[in-house]
Amino acid sequence: MGDVDHLNDIINNQVEVFLKEIAEEEGFETYKIEKAPGSMKGDGYLGAITAVYVIGKISSGEEKTLHLIVKTASKSDAVRVEAPLADVYEREIYMYKTVIPAFHRLEKERNLSRSLNSAKCYKACMVEKNEALIFENLKVSGYSVWEKGIPMKHDHVSLVMSDYGRFHAMSLAMRDQEPERFKNLTRSMHDIFDKFMEKADFTKMFVNQCRKALKSLDPVADKKSYNTFKKFIDEKLEVFFTNMAQYVDDYSVILHGDCHSNNMMFKYEDKDNPQKPTNLCLIDLQISRLGPSVFDLSYFLYACSSKEVLDNHKLYLNIYYEKLSLYLKKLGSNPDKVYPHAIFQEQWKKYSKFGLICSMVLIHMLVSKQDEVIDFTDITESGQSLVDAFNYDIENLEVYNNRVRDVILHFVDNEYI
Repeated sequence: MGDVDHLNDIINNQVEVFLKEIAEEEGFETYKIEKAPGSMKGDGYLGAITAVYVIGKISSGEEKTLHLIVKTASKSDAVRVEAPLADVYEREIYMYKTVIPAFHRLEKERNLSRSLNSAKCYKACMVEKNEALIFENLKVSGYSVWEKGIPMKHDHVSLVMSDYGRFHAMSLAMRDQEPERFKNLTRSMHDIFDKFMEKADFTKMFVNQCRKALKSLDPVADKKSYNTFKKFIDEKLEVFFTNMAQYVDDYSVILHGDCHSNNMMFKYEDKDNPQKPTNLCLIDLQISRLGPSVFDLSYFLYACSSKEVLDNHKLYLNIYYEKLSLYLKKLGSNPDKVYPHAIFQEQWKKYSKFGLICSMVLIHMLVSKQDEVIDFTDITESGQSLVDAFNYDIENLEVYNNRVRDVILHFVDNEYI
């Protein structure tokens, strides 16, 4: 028997049932479920992320502890009016229960070990206003999240780009070798990002934040970059988002979707170099969708990387493409056929501006202090728009300005806008 009554303030009845089922499936005979130290404001913008653990005895009498993460959707009607909550939870459940197992099957059939590290998803619920997922707590396995306010450097960026190469290769290989299976796998994967754009008018949020970022440039000293970025905001930004559906083509892959540092966890197992990451696990798959691989890469690079990385960005694009090509060959496909390097380069020039736009918002979020983050429920229930949740002042304004200035100058200097 088990006790979870004291957790009623953070979980619903269905999650309570799931936790008890998990405990029993894991062999617990007597146990209790406790809330663990963990989540803070901002960890789950569209709900709550709570660490819990099951502690008790199994049939042999041995003590056992199971560490879990409970991810639950906001019940707020005000949030649900502006955000497609049911859709994002349905998408994440689909990724864990259908897409990732399909990728693992693909690898197994080709005698490859699993290349995609993912958290074990124990249970999932899609009951309206009770949407939830229960995962293993990766921290117990030695994974940790990058310090969000610090730009990533070579070792971490290289690992992320390599993992994205393998991840994207599986979509390309399946489309190449099993087109009907890939078509069926992705048939229901409508564009979640586009739903956000529609429901909450996120285009307005991106435009507003880009105009704030424009202030990081001096209209005189940075005249060319200032005028080029301003023209991009005024004339091209909304057009870019309006045409998103047209960017899905025969080279599109299943995307991670939300590719900032909060949504990836690293493991460090090199005793000779404990600061060097050895493994990566991508988390938060709520806006996974079909799209150009460049969306994932540019989103990550421009939101999370140091200036040194940006100055050498072609090195990291090569790391990505080399890893993608190598894994495509292992999976049995020809990279020169399914995703030629020339196409990749062409798409980078066309679509990397997605990362420019998103990074103006994401860097603001990543350099925010914990007490500055606006709660989505608070903002919407006060009658304001979800877009207003991103419109707040930050103490680290100089840090923000320096980072977005580097990104804007990079785009102008490389003639990407």
